[in-house]
Amino acid sequence: MTGRPSPDGLAVLPESLLNRVALLEAMVEGAEDGLVVLDERGAVRHLNGMAERLTGLRTAAIAREALERCIPVAEIQMLPDGRTLLVSARPIPDGGGGHVVLTVRDVSEVGRLMARFQRTAETSRRYQRALRPHGESAPMRAAREMAIRCAAAELPVLLLGETGTGKGLFAELIHEASERRRGPFLEVNCGAIPDGLVEAELFGYARGAFTGADARGKAGLVELAEGGTLLLDEIGDLPPGLQVKLLRFLEGGEIRAVGAVRGKRPDVRVVAATNRDLAEMVARGAFRADLFYRLNVLTIRLPPLREHPDDVPALVELMLTRLEQTLRRRLRVSPDALERLTRYAFPGNVRELANLIDRLGVTARADTIDVADLPPEITAPAPARTAPGLLREAVRRVEASMLRDALERYGTQELAARHLGVGQATVARKARRYGLT
Repeated sequence: MTGRPSPDGLAVLPESLLNRVALLEAMVEGAEDGLVVLDERGAVRHLNGMAERLTGLRTAAIAREALERCIPVAEIQMLPDGRTLLVSARPIPDGGGGHVVLTVRDVSEVGRLMARFQRTAETSRRYQRALRPHGESAPMRAAREMAIRCAAAELPVLLLGETGTGKGLFAELIHEASERRRGPFLEVNCGAIPDGLVEAELFGYARGAFTGADARGKAGLVELAEGGTLLLDEIGDLPPGLQVKLLRFLEGGEIRAVGAVRGKRPDVRVVAATNRDLAEMVARGAFRADLFYRLNVLTIRLPPLREHPDDVPALVELMLTRLEQTLRRRLRVSPDALERLTRYAFPGNVRELANLIDRLGVTARADTIDVADLPPEITAPAPARTAPGLLREAVRRVEASMLRDALERYGTQELAARHLGVGQATVARKARRYGLT
């Protein structure tokens, strides 16, 4: 066995031991954690390169505690530059008082990730609670989980649902669960603004752009939502000319105010919502196909209340609890009245149910709401239920009959489509399906 003198020249170390020492030194120096060896007074005897970079480390107290208690100890230390360290001390007793090996890990990024996770989790819990009045059934839970997943993607989101299904609340959930939550959340109803003012409202206008304009000009909602989220409610009512400009912004990121020479590139996420059938509007030329495809990337369909009637009892209980704080009166609903409410289709969805409960809180004659307190549309006898197969067949018969009559009366698919209020492509497709010429 061959060997070489040790550094102090007092002994000859075997070659195999030298290789092991070199390997251990390489492992220590290559470790991603800082490693420090301390004596019993807490003085540093050795440290690797990673530990050298972690200046400001406090060692004496943790070394003394580990040696005195003869157990591993750990603590969190904050460096002056804001970094967070996890310091673990393991005692190694020997005849001379012992040593302590410190393992130092920079956990600053872990802390930031945990803080971000906690904020996201709290946001999720807060909006889950806020959305509870819209139901806890499987369809509603699936919609909420989809909204939270969509929040992480920097893409437009399209919310589809009837009036009263909570599209505005879901848009806020997407904003608050995203990285844009510190930015503004703005909303505009595209159908509530006159056609001539929609462009200026969305994209703003330059100084002196038109008669009566503010002399200083005005920033539009897209620009004001910088760093945040803009909800375009009732997107199906957006005028065709504005559809082109919105598409240009979604694809290229640039907007141009009315009368402006240069464009701007605001950092804004768009969430669109509608209760209309955009695909059908595209088929009859009432909505741009390219804009529809650009919006229809992340789509969330919010089910109407009639598709999750099992939520009605819990929703009624929540609404009565909320109403109790206002009226200082605790109301209940009789089993018969609750059964009628569950059977009712609620065309206005959760909003209609909430308005009804508010009204009953004032008009109910006793503390228990009974069938006699309900409005006539809810107490009317329920129509006979039709098996799904029979219902679909009935719809097909009515659809085929209407299509046949229109084709016979007007002679061409184009005129028949105009009469029925659908696109010619829809008439052609359904004519083939029903064997009509």
